[in-house]
Amino acid sequence: ILSAAGLAMAGPAFAVQDPEPRLLTNILTRVAAEVELNGSRRYPLVLDTGAGRTVLADTVAQALNLPEGPPVLVHAIPSAEVLPTVRLARLDFAGRTFNDLICPVVSRDLLAADGLLGLDVLSRYRLSIDLARRRVSMRPSGSDVFEGSPAFASPSRLTREGVQAQIGRFGQLILPNGRAGGVTLSAFVDTGAQYSIGNLALLRAVSAGQAEQPGQDIEVYGVTGQVLTAREREVRGLEIAGRDLGPTPLLFADLHAFSALDLIEAPALLIGADILYRFRRVELDYGRRRMTLSGLRPPARTR
Repeated sequence: ILSAAGLAMAGPAFAVQDPEPRLLTNILTRVAAEVELNGSRRYPLVLDTGAGRTVLADTVAQALNLPEGPPVLVHAIPSAEVLPTVRLARLDFAGRTFNDLICPVVSRDLLAADGLLGLDVLSRYRLSIDLARRRVSMRPSGSDVFEGSPAFASPSRLTREGVQAQIGRFGQLILPNGRAGGVTLSAFVDTGAQYSIGNLALLRAVSAGQAEQPGQDIEVYGVTGQVLTAREREVRGLEIAGRDLGPTPLLFADLHAFSALDLIEAPALLIGADILYRFRRVELDYGRRRMTLSGLRPPARTR
């Protein structure tokens, strides 16, 4: 799956936290880290937990003279699309080396970045985002990591409090017990998406027995250029990972991503940057299948 990269918002910068991967400011509230490709050049790739595969911009593929790979069907946010690929022999990131990656290629003008670091890489880490201090740390996590290593010598309070998640079809952490307006929903975090989007099953469930609320339509743009119209509406009592966010504005649309993850029939929510920035800290531990959202902040005042 490729996450949505549209809906421009002003985003905060993220600082470097040594000896972690160097983190860079990226437009549209996205966070990028420098990644070494083929042992020669470093590029800032967006950390994107909504992308199943690592994606490269066409300019990067050309600069590295990467050989062509087989076309692949990519499940993007609005729709599925067959994309060309390149073969990347080696990717080095945060203490791990990944070999022989098949990477879809997208126009840099559409990506607005050198590439997306997807779950084929990120699913091997514990990703901790300190939104209050604007820092991100990465630690290896998975069955091949010795639990007594320095990275795990002092289990954090966050790790102990994390909510157990399920693993989706493409490696996403899916929380099965979120709630909105008294309705149970499944939710997954997409760090590449700007706004949180619920499916129409969720909209119908939270709207049952209520008068229709006015709301504007907003266009959602995918990284491959697709456009989808979403409906805006506020929901009451949104609860994610045991945290009550109160009344929360959301967008609603039956994204292709929900179908690809088998989340189209029952209420489901894609968690984007607007909800993530309500918390001081977010931790996604793919090796342990745990998600933690802590330090809830009050919602920004609206005029």
